[in-house]
Amino acid sequence: MKVFSSLLACLLLVSTLQAQVPGGGGSGGRRGGQNMNVGHFYGRVVDAKTNKGIEAASVELIQTKYDSVNHAPKNVVIKAALTSSNGDFSLENLPVFGNYKLKITAINYDEYDTPLKFDVKALAGAKPSAGIAGGAGDNAGAAGVDPNLLNAIDKDLGNIKMKSNVTQMADVVINATPPAYKMAVDKKVFNVDKNIVATGGMASDVLKNIPSVNVDIDGNVTLRNATPTIFVDGRPTTLTMDEIPADAIESIEVMTNPSAKYDASGGGGGILNIVLKKNKKFGYNGNIRAGVDSRGKANGGGDFNIRQGKFNVFLDGNLRGRKSISNGTLNETNFDSLGHPFYYTHQPNQNISEGFMGFGRLGFDYFMDNRNTFTLAGNYFHGKFDNFDTYNSTTVYNPTYYPGYADSTNNFIEDGTNHSVFQNIEGELDYKHNFAKSGHELTADINVSHNTNNTNQLVQNWITYPDVPPGSNLDYYYPETILSTNTGAYYNFQSDYVNPFTDKTKLEAGIKGQVQTQTSGNIYNNSVDSGKTYYTNDSLNNNFNYTQQVYAAYAQFSSYLTSKLSYQGGLRAESSTYSGTLTSLGVNQPINHNFPISLFPSAFLSYKLTDKQSLQANYTRRISRPSFFQLSPYVNRADSLALSQGNPNLLPQFTSAYEINYQNDYKGGSFLASGFYKHTTNLISRNIIRELLPGDIDTSSVYTYQNASSSDVYGLDLTERQTITKWLDFMFNTIIYDSKINASNLVGLSNEDQFSYFAKINVNIKLPYSFSVQLNGDYQSKTIVPPNSNSGGRFGGFGQPVSTANGYIKPIGGFDWAIKKDMFKNKVSVIFNMQDVFRTRINDAVSISQYQDLEYSRLRDPQFCRLTVSWKFGKMDMSLFKKKNMKTDQDNGGGDVIGGGGTR
Repeated sequence: MKVFSSLLACLLLVSTLQAQVPGGGGSGGRRGGQNMNVGHFYGRVVDAKTNKGIEAASVELIQTKYDSVNHAPKNVVIKAALTSSNGDFSLENLPVFGNYKLKITAINYDEYDTPLKFDVKALAGAKPSAGIAGGAGDNAGAAGVDPNLLNAIDKDLGNIKMKSNVTQMADVVINATPPAYKMAVDKKVFNVDKNIVATGGMASDVLKNIPSVNVDIDGNVTLRNATPTIFVDGRPTTLTMDEIPADAIESIEVMTNPSAKYDASGGGGGILNIVLKKNKKFGYNGNIRAGVDSRGKANGGGDFNIRQGKFNVFLDGNLRGRKSISNGTLNETNFDSLGHPFYYTHQPNQNISEGFMGFGRLGFDYFMDNRNTFTLAGNYFHGKFDNFDTYNSTTVYNPTYYPGYADSTNNFIEDGTNHSVFQNIEGELDYKHNFAKSGHELTADINVSHNTNNTNQLVQNWITYPDVPPGSNLDYYYPETILSTNTGAYYNFQSDYVNPFTDKTKLEAGIKGQVQTQTSGNIYNNSVDSGKTYYTNDSLNNNFNYTQQVYAAYAQFSSYLTSKLSYQGGLRAESSTYSGTLTSLGVNQPINHNFPISLFPSAFLSYKLTDKQSLQANYTRRISRPSFFQLSPYVNRADSLALSQGNPNLLPQFTSAYEINYQNDYKGGSFLASGFYKHTTNLISRNIIRELLPGDIDTSSVYTYQNASSSDVYGLDLTERQTITKWLDFMFNTIIYDSKINASNLVGLSNEDQFSYFAKINVNIKLPYSFSVQLNGDYQSKTIVPPNSNSGGRFGGFGQPVSTANGYIKPIGGFDWAIKKDMFKNKVSVIFNMQDVFRTRINDAVSISQYQDLEYSRLRDPQFCRLTVSWKFGKMDMSLFKKKNMKTDQDNGGGDVIGGGGTR
């Protein structure tokens, strides 16, 4: 009778709490899978000496289960929690039958573990109460359940004391540094903290030392000789590489063949993701730095981060003065309509750019709970520069074809002075939700940016004819001013969803909307009386408005076919429209393009040869849309000897990319080999045309953009990283490739085929007395100019000629070095670096077209030096610790991550 009463009490309890009992798969051997999931463990984790609660301690409840696959027992985390600010934790909805182990870990404390179980004897001895018999309420306690029964399923573990494993916690300087290189088959991650050569510079200086990436003397970036898409913190940006300080960057992620998850824009150039510093350390920490370069320009800045409770604040600022000097020589041959050499020009030139730029970043993270995080952040960039350009040309006409030409020689001097003010403001609002299952998450982001660039330019031109009498009216001076105003706005919304159905399968999906607007206005003032008075040239004044919209959605699925073979397949759909209006002389010229939905598939197949070796093959399709300046029909007359104009009829180019990768991670190093092939149609290329421009009485040669038929690139990319000793490691990267351009469909151009190679080496040496040295070298053989770069006219921002599709860059290479001294327990560092040590980075290029052949040579900022001093500070304080990420793998356990805390 006593046994019967006990069993009846248990059955009545299950009946009363049935709504709270989740179904199971028969765990614990109970019929129908019900294991009375009404158990509750709770308690408080405290310091053994102070009895103060320990915040953000990890609490795990572990149970041993039988693995039917491996036929062996294994430990499974069925519940996990983070302690609240006072050390409390709560583990609910637990099966009341079974044995458990409680495991608690916290930073700077010894691990704690103890066996646990509910009191089954108390359950057997419990008596039914009137409340249960009457079926009253869901709350068993309120219904009058026997207290002995409640104590059996609701167990207070009391204060759990943990012993500290450090003797002192105050003023701990944070010196841990991640490895310099982390390579995977799908991407490479490079830690910038190791890159002391770029200290005090900009993002372009950092990228010079990244494998597979090449940066020319003007900061133009290519990835395997193609222009990549630049991301900041995983999202597209309007910032340029000369607007992001190197000291604000934490790491660089290189994706040579991105999957369908990422923007299809960028053609075959891949993606470079710049990860800015934030959210890395508990408590508070920061860095203050200051420096000076060899031209007397100072730079300084700092970053600060604090994490406390549910809030995290990160702040970064940098102010940098800069003076850049470049000198070059241009030799130009112009042809008439019959192909005869009309005249020759020899033109030495110099560019001096001087000014400053400032960068600021401020952001907040709010950890609402352990499942939901909100981030609000903004970037601000502002700069002012004065540029001085001088061209001193001598032109000689060809007497063979023009023997009667009176003016056989003339000297042309052009001085250009422009004052430029520009700023860029970016803001973002991010939301992240972590579901109970590890890796199951939903994110939503809104990004907004606004940029302006105002330039006031004075161009002075002198022409003299030595072959005519002095004072001839053929000698003249004519100045003009150009006021340019450019504004743009960028709006981006993106949401991504990730669901790992099992340990071996995962679904990823997302949507995106992007709107970009741009307005460019130009006002010309010319003088006919040598600068005494100016008049507005309405025939040249213009205004161009442009709007581009891109909408996309993607889905990709990954799974393991066997323990060694896995795959990932994805499909991205994108549609785009762009429309613009050119206003000149009161007439509006509309430009509209509407591209329907295009599909961009991606496929990845991976095979694990051994624990250290793997193979991967992949395929992606991508697109490069024309930029604002490539589409704008505005005629840029900043260089009167080389006019440039966009092409509103330009089409986007499409690229199919194939890649095979082999990776071997061996003791002390890693080796990655990639074979790649890219085929591009409607290749955006540059060409020279002749046309009659507004305000002119004769045709002029104009640089513009056109669609060539196609291009093909195939090659081999090898990267070796090795640690020789504790004090010496190196990274070596080389790319061997062949580039072919089919431009026979364009007037004046033909097909090009060029075999090239590129090599780069980084060496890190640790010396006694806390000295370290970094040596970097690179070499680029003769190569075809990347055909879809966005520079305009004959000269880019610092005087770089724009090559046509039939053009190439001569071999170029250089060497950089830096030395670093750490002092005061690594709190203070002094860094000296020098770029282009041997003055060998001379940019020589050749451009060939129907109307003009160009050959130029230019050197910019050789042996440029910087001295930087930085001070690191930080404090690790348990009372400041924010909840850490609880992405505990609960495979087959089905448990929830509960309790207070946040994830990031």
